[in-house]
Amino acid sequence: MAKQVFYRQCRLVKRTATGEVQQVSWIPDRYAVAGKVVKLRDDDGVWDDGWVVRSAGTNRLAADQLPDFHQMSKAHLRASGDLE
Repeated sequence: MAKQVFYRQCRLVKRTATGEVQQVSWIPDRYAVAGKVVKLRDDDGVWDDGWVVRSAGTNRLAADQLPDFHQMSKAHLRASGDLE
């Protein structure tokens, strides 16, 4: 049986030519350490290097418990009639 992977919600920052970009993301627990530099995969599958973990949440979720924000957004648009 494969080892279960847990995730933590983290605040990530990246310095760019125009300043600093921030985002919140669920990343594997073993990388969720303040100060660690990580790579994130874009929607198109390209890796984006240089993100620094600013802080990590205390709650851990298994992969099957992670919220699917894409599906939640589509469901909201359908329910609100904004999808059309």
